[in-house]
Amino acid sequence: MPAWTLPVLPALQPGALWPGRCAHCGARSAEPLCPDCRQRDLASRPRCRRCGLPVGGDASLCGSCLLHPPSWQTALVLGDYAFPNDRLVLRMKFGAEPAIGRWFGRLLAQRWRSDALPQPDLIVPVPLSRRRLLDRGFNPAWEIARSLARQLGCPADALALRRQRDGVAQSSLPLDARRRNVRGAYAAARRFDGHTILLVDDVLTSGATLDEAAGVLLRSGAAAVGVATALRTPLDPPA
Repeated sequence: MPAWTLPVLPALQPGALWPGRCAHCGARSAEPLCPDCRQRDLASRPRCRRCGLPVGGDASLCGSCLLHPPSWQTALVLGDYAFPNDRLVLRMKFGAEPAIGRWFGRLLAQRWRSDALPQPDLIVPVPLSRRRLLDRGFNPAWEIARSLARQLGCPADALALRRQRDGVAQSSLPLDARRRNVRGAYAAARRFDGHTILLVDDVLTSGATLDEAAGVLLRSGAAAVGVATALRTPLDPPA
């Protein structure tokens, strides 16, 4: 099955994403965050290259990933899933504002290029269940993924993975139950022999969802999987 052709996205005009005000400080802004708040709250900082947790000094891996690395190879995140950044994700997911996801995708592309990361062969969003997709009207991960793919000039496929069953929302479960909740939840739509795939979601917390999805892609022939998420919950390594 060929990758989806990316739909044309509307140009980002002043005020198109936000009603002229920064979500964090209220200053006039053509984007969700003004330059000052973006620099402060989404500033680049040293992070574990496998899971995206902040690290100190010259370390490239956190202690958890040294002992128990996830199935994916690299992680790119914009910032921490904590106040006030969490309000952007909540507004995107539950306030029916998919344009915030496309804005996250643009920022991830800028960070990707500034870090000189290698181009993936395919960008794939973590899928929603049919019920949640109908309730929400869009998949936040796909809004991020298709914007990121357009900026990087590589294909994206919204149907590469499918959700096989509904489950309890991961956010409602304790960390030790999340891996069980998503076990067997995803299936690949086709083979990905030899491809490097970038798996996209909105938030990385325990890593259970991304680990399960990445495992499916690897078992379907992918040579390597990286992950990109808008935000990373701090102090919760993907164990």
